Amino acid sequence: MKWNRKSFGVKLWLYFAVFTAIIFGALWLLQTVFLQNFYNGMVMQNVQKVAEQVDQQRDSADLENTIDSLTYDNSLLIFLTDEQGNVFYSSDEHSYSYQENKTYYTADSEDDGNPYRSTDELLNWQIGAFRNLPQGYDFFLQSLSGSDDGTVGYPLESGDTYIYGMVLPASGADSNLLGGKEAVLYISTPLNTVNATVGILRILLIWVTLASLVVGLVIAFFIARRFGRPVSVISIQAKHMAGGNFEGTFEKGFCSELDELSDTLGQTAAELARAENFRRELLANVSHDLRTPLTMIRGYAEMVRDVSWDDAEKRDTDLAIIIREADRLTGLVNEILTYSELQSEHQPPEFEDVDIASTVQYIIGQFDPLCKQDGYHIEVLHAPCPKVKGDRKQLERVLYNLIDNAIHHTGNNGKIQVILKDLDVAVRIEVRDYGNGIPKDEFPYIWERYFTSKKRNGKGTGLGLAIVKEILVTHKAVFGVESDPDEGSMFWFELRK
Repeated sequence: MKWNRKSFGVKLWLYFAVFTAIIFGALWLLQTVFLQNFYNGMVMQNVQKVAEQVDQQRDSADLENTIDSLTYDNSLLIFLTDEQGNVFYSSDEHSYSYQENKTYYTADSEDDGNPYRSTDELLNWQIGAFRNLPQGYDFFLQSLSGSDDGTVGYPLESGDTYIYGMVLPASGADSNLLGGKEAVLYISTPLNTVNATVGILRILLIWVTLASLVVGLVIAFFIARRFGRPVSVISIQAKHMAGGNFEGTFEKGFCSELDELSDTLGQTAAELARAENFRRELLANVSHDLRTPLTMIRGYAEMVRDVSWDDAEKRDTDLAIIIREADRLTGLVNEILTYSELQSEHQPPEFEDVDIASTVQYIIGQFDPLCKQDGYHIEVLHAPCPKVKGDRKQLERVLYNLIDNAIHHTGNNGKIQVILKDLDVAVRIEVRDYGNGIPKDEFPYIWERYFTSKKRNGKGTGLGLAIVKEILVTHKAVFGVESDPDEGSMFWFELRK
C-alpha cells in the first residue's frame, strides 16, 4: 500500500489508529482519573447498606456474628455504643482471628481481655472495650445527635476514611447484647485502598496500551490494505474506461457496496460503449449525408459552368438540383442544431392552445411534393378534436419527424396513416407505417440519439426520434411505439387538453 494520505487505505488506517487511541485514552481516564471517585461512591453506598443490615438484625441473638461477618466481608470497623460512648460491641475485619479472646462491655464485667493493648494500658473510655474508640468519636456523637433523620455520613479531613453513623432505636427486646436499649452504630472504612490499585493499573495500562497500539496498527494496516485493494482495482479499471477501453468486467465479491459500484460502472461502461458506437455511426452517417449533397452541388455547379451555361433549360435543371441538395444539407444541419438546443434547455416551450387537427394538416401539406413525386399516400383519420396545450412550433417538429420517419420506413404500398383520437383528458395522435416493423430488442434504443435501425435500413443522423422524445418529455406527454415484424410500426403520443 503506497503512502498517500488521501488514499482510501491510508485514511482507513489513520481512522482506525485514531479510534484505537481514543478508546485507550478514554479507558486511561476512567481507570486512573475517575476510578477514585467511582470507588468512593460505591464504598459509601456499601457502608449504608451494611448499616441497614445491622439495624434489621439489632434484636437478633446472633447480632455479634452478623457484625463480624459484615466487617470481614467489607473491611469495616464497627462500634456499637450508647449515647455516652460506652461500648456494647466492636468488630473489624480481623475479629475472627481472636474470636476466643474478645470481650464486650456489660454492667458487671471486670475482664479486660483486649488483645490490642497491654495490661497496663488504659483505654480512652473504659475497661472491657474491644478496642480503643477512634479519634474524633465525640465529634461523631455530636454530629449524629444534631441529625434530623438519625444518620450521619462524612469523610475525614484527610480524605482517607469515610465515617457513617446511625441511631438504633430501643426495641424492648433483651435477647442480645443491646438488651433492647437504644444504641449508636459507628462504621468507618478506608478510602485510600484504591490508590495502590490505581498505581498498579497505571503501570499495567502503559504496557497494555503500547502493546495494543502496536498490534492494532498492524491489524489496521492489513485491514486497510484488504479494503483498499478492491477500491484501487476498480479505480484502475475506471481509468481504463476513461481512456476509451470499455471492455472487461469490474471486480466484485468483497462487499455489497463495492458490488453495487462495480455494477454501476459496468452499466456505465456498456452505455459509454454503445454511445461510442452511436457516435461513430453518426460520424459515418453525417459524413455520408454531408458528402453526398456537397459532391452533387460541386458536380452540378461545374456542369453549369462548363456545359449548360448557355442552355437555359439544362442550366435551370442543374440549378434546381443544386438548390435541392443545399436544402437537404441545411435540413441536416438544422436537425443537429435543434437537438442541441433542446438539450441545452435555452428555449423552454411556450404553451398555448393548439388546434392539433389543423397542425396535422399543415405538416402533411409540406410532404405533398414528395408524395406526388414518389407515390406516397398519407391518410388522415380523425373525429372532431379539441385544442391541446403545447408549443406550436415544437409540436410541428414532432409531427414532421414522425411522418418523415414513417415515409422512410413504410412498405411498397407507400401508405402512411395519421390518426387522431379524442380521449377523456387528452388527445392521442398515432402515426402508422406498413413497413418491416421494429425488432423487439431495439425498442429500448429507438428514442436515443444517433440510433438508426440496421434491420430497417436506417439512414440519417439518428436524431429524429431523439428530438421527438426531448420535446414530448418537456410537454410531459405520454408516448410510445407498437410494432410487429412485417406489419409496420405505430408511433403515438398523448397531449393534455
